[in-house]
Amino acid sequence: MMLRLHYHPFAQYCQKVLIALYEHDLSFERRRVNLGEPDQRAALAAIWPFARFPVLESDVGVLGESGVIIEYLDTLAPTRAPLVPSERMAALEPRMLERVIDGYIADPLARMVGAHFTGFAVDNAKELNTIATAYDFLEAQLDGRAWLADEFGLADCTAGPALFYANLKQSIGDRPRLAGYFERLRARPSFARVIDEARPYRKHTPFDWPADY
Repeated sequence: MMLRLHYHPFAQYCQKVLIALYEHDLSFERRRVNLGEPDQRAALAAIWPFARFPVLESDVGVLGESGVIIEYLDTLAPTRAPLVPSERMAALEPRMLERVIDGYIADPLARMVGAHFTGFAVDNAKELNTIATAYDFLEAQLDGRAWLADEFGLADCTAGPALFYANLKQSIGDRPRLAGYFERLRARPSFARVIDEARPYRKHTPFDWPADY
């Protein structure tokens, strides 16, 4: 079995896939990509024309989009709990939550960070309000639950990196269920490993990093 991941260790969507790989204890080859380097961008575009990561090369071909990659990884670890339920109706909730977190936390944050580097105009107040609304949605979702969709899975792989970065710009604040959930995520070995691997790249970002973060 061949698995080759084209990624960057600091990128949120790549971290989603890394968490899944570690949860399933799968071996893979790493190809770190710096999209700011024309040669590396061109090499990625040669296998995935959109030149966006993560991209996974495998025995079934080339897969893009983090959620799709995670669903494929489930098929490679049949003895472990799936991150996306195999039953179609049961899978709807984690898939919906993935899209909510990506669309209303990760994407607004990415636009603000992108504006910092490019100088393009962005309505920070609007983006932060969108993130806060998503926080409230997740706070309600966590009522009586340790994880977003009962068992740890796709939604939690998605939420970990998104919350970790977004909390630096828009605090989770006084949302007790979400705050407790965030601490459980940070204690999860797969997620803690991803965060540790990304630490060397913090100096290149516009975030103010707390000493205990």
